[in-house]
Amino acid sequence: MDAITTQEMMGIEERAHAMGVVRLLMMENAGAGVAHHIASKFNDKDLEEKRVLLIAGLGNNGGDAMVAARHLTHYRTDVTVLLIGRSKDIRTEEARTNWSILERMSRSIRLVEFDEHSMNSIRSMIMMDADIIVDGIFGTGIKGSIREPHSSIIDAINANKKAYKVAVDVPSGLDPDTGRYEKCVKADATITFHRVKRGLLISSDVCGKIIVWPIGIPPEAESG
Repeated sequence: MDAITTQEMMGIEERAHAMGVVRLLMMENAGAGVAHHIASKFNDKDLEEKRVLLIAGLGNNGGDAMVAARHLTHYRTDVTVLLIGRSKDIRTEEARTNWSILERMSRSIRLVEFDEHSMNSIRSMIMMDADIIVDGIFGTGIKGSIREPHSSIIDAINANKKAYKVAVDVPSGLDPDTGRYEKCVKADATITFHRVKRGLLISSDVCGKIIVWPIGIPPEAESG
């Protein structure tokens, strides 16, 4: 695979955005790709019987997971989105847009905003209730050590041995350039976007099946 660094990917996304393939569109394509993978893994009847938990951080990786949640409602599956933080603290316009859409989908999606006082019930939701877990916590934006509550949430994801785990772009906790990690989500599949990140190839043992999903970036955006 033709691997890429996070800095290179940021430049490509910037040039694509300037060409008119705006970040909201790239997020839409990314989230749809995650949902497509899950739908191709399970048949429609199986999906109706599955409880899908999408765990979203406050950045664009979380926004990708929010898009995936919306697409998964097409399969009439049980969808819950757990936001690691408060919705008022969502950091990007694109993720805020997608969260606002989910807030209007109360009949088909359950939204849970993290509350440190409900950590035990959240841990149970992750470890016991979920049949499919989508990891949209950090993506390529991880810097430094894993702090709480993210550390406990990653532990809970890994403790669920029955769930099928899908990482959005990069397993949360994994450095996308070096492949190093203090702790990270151990995924069954990683859906990475446009081109594979170098760290995935270095630590492929925690990535599961690596799938490169196109998000509509033109070839012309590759060069500055």
